[in-house]
Amino acid sequence: MRKIFSAIAIILGLAALVAGIGQRTIWAPPETLTASVATAPADAPVTLLEAGIGTVGAHPTDITITSDGKFTASLVRSADAQAWVGKAAHTTISGINAETMEFDVSSKTGEATVPNPAKADIVQSTENADKTMSYRWTNPDAGSWTLLLAADGKAAAPTQITASWPGDTATPFSMPLIISGALLLIIGIALAAVRTTPRGGSTGGGRRSVDTAVAPATGSLPTAATGVIETPSKPKNEPGSPNTVAKVVAAASVLALAVLPAGPAMAASATPSESATLSESASATASEEAPEVYPVVLQDQLERILGEVSTSVAKADKSKKAADLDERTTAALKTLRTENYKLRNDGVKIDGPSALDTTVIRSAAVPTDDGAHFPRSIMVVTAKDSAASTIPSVITLTQKSARDNYQVAFATQMLPGSTFPGIGVGDPSVKSLKDDAKDLKMTPKTALTRLADFMDNEKSKYADNFAENAFLTLNTKDQNALVSGNKDGKISFKRTVNNDDTVVISTPDGGALVSGNFTSVTTAKPKEDGGTIGLDAVTSKIVDAKDTKKGIEITYGEPMLVYIPAADSKDKVSVVAAEVITKGAKLLK
Repeated sequence: MRKIFSAIAIILGLAALVAGIGQRTIWAPPETLTASVATAPADAPVTLLEAGIGTVGAHPTDITITSDGKFTASLVRSADAQAWVGKAAHTTISGINAETMEFDVSSKTGEATVPNPAKADIVQSTENADKTMSYRWTNPDAGSWTLLLAADGKAAAPTQITASWPGDTATPFSMPLIISGALLLIIGIALAAVRTTPRGGSTGGGRRSVDTAVAPATGSLPTAATGVIETPSKPKNEPGSPNTVAKVVAAASVLALAVLPAGPAMAASATPSESATLSESASATASEEAPEVYPVVLQDQLERILGEVSTSVAKADKSKKAADLDERTTAALKTLRTENYKLRNDGVKIDGPSALDTTVIRSAAVPTDDGAHFPRSIMVVTAKDSAASTIPSVITLTQKSARDNYQVAFATQMLPGSTFPGIGVGDPSVKSLKDDAKDLKMTPKTALTRLADFMDNEKSKYADNFAENAFLTLNTKDQNALVSGNKDGKISFKRTVNNDDTVVISTPDGGALVSGNFTSVTTAKPKEDGGTIGLDAVTSKIVDAKDTKKGIEITYGEPMLVYIPAADSKDKVSVVAAEVITKGAKLLK
């Protein structure tokens, strides 16, 4: 039995040593794992990489993108990316199957071309690459993000993509196997080397009587005649005894169990990482109950957009060509600048529009959204510097759709003594509203209509709705002066609100900022037949006449920004920014 136990111990020891050392050498797990696209998808102008390929477990991945030529990688909010892609054909890589080392890939057929996304305002950032790019996933803000790959919008987007991450090189059983193997090998050799006293003690083989005493040191073999078999008595713990061998093997077995992790125990309870995952999952489920909102642009994204808008408008102001306004202007600003360029190009001596200086952002009312809803609007207060004496301007930007860039709809200097709420990008209380929004002192549409009535007539029943300011006071003074200075003429004023140009954004205090565009028409007619209305130099140049016997209509554009307090506020509606721009004039017939 001793030799059998010895052989078993040696064999088990060698096997354990081979297994333990092998786990660290020939059977060692790879240091780096790489996933790729199993089957090349059909060509499409866009490839979308979702955040699921950015990590495997707790490990960030190193993404490598390969293409036949130049391409761009643009980081976009996931909802915006889907809105931008629209009906275009595209490939989506959403995650990694760590078992098969393959990406989760889906393809959708559709339009074969898209605009080049490299210059799209909707993207947070863009990287240019030639044939290859290495990328490490980093979200610039909370929420879901997508990496949008494209060549030029016409050629096929890259789909040769790999993601690599560190492999699990841990070998938890290697050292226990080596230690156990070494111990078993030592025990086996020790058992083989131990010598025990031979049976029978004496070399003689004579018979003995049953009454003859047995020599304790030598032992004896029983005679067949007695029918009694006696075994030699040995100390229980003497080396070489079967009892001793059993104990040694049992001890080795217990040692092995103590060193090796117990499989059933691990399976029965969750590891700390698993518990953390469950906790995170529970938190995520709870947070999903209320939709999360995110700013439609981030700070650096807004700065980039404002810089491009400012450059584009400055180019148009310099050339005085209306066509140069098409790219980055819309609504009131585009209309008023177009009219201004035309009059100045015709030789009318009027001032040009104020320049857009976006060097410093003093406040930014950037709405938050829980998805991709369009059109979008942003209101920003900018100035050339941070000096207190510098008069800032309010700019309203609008974006019609995901593929359209932001355009300036409104840009006017703030009035002396007026205030604009200090708002930072990302304030969740800032939302885009409609012109019939409730919970305000009055709806935005009503506020603009009443303001037009009050500006036409200082005795309007709505006069008390508005806070006093220099602009409204000056408007009343100038209109009264015009009437009193033309006693032989009938002077009237009529303003209308261009409702399509109205933009409304909520403020953190429950109020709302409203940018509106008014068309103001001043009409002058002689009181009596045969009377004459004299014209100033500017008007004379526009209509090519020094006076009129029929009368004249002079049209102005009046872009304004008003603040409407919350419904429970005691404050009045106030005008924050305003400007009067000559649009044209015509003689009455």
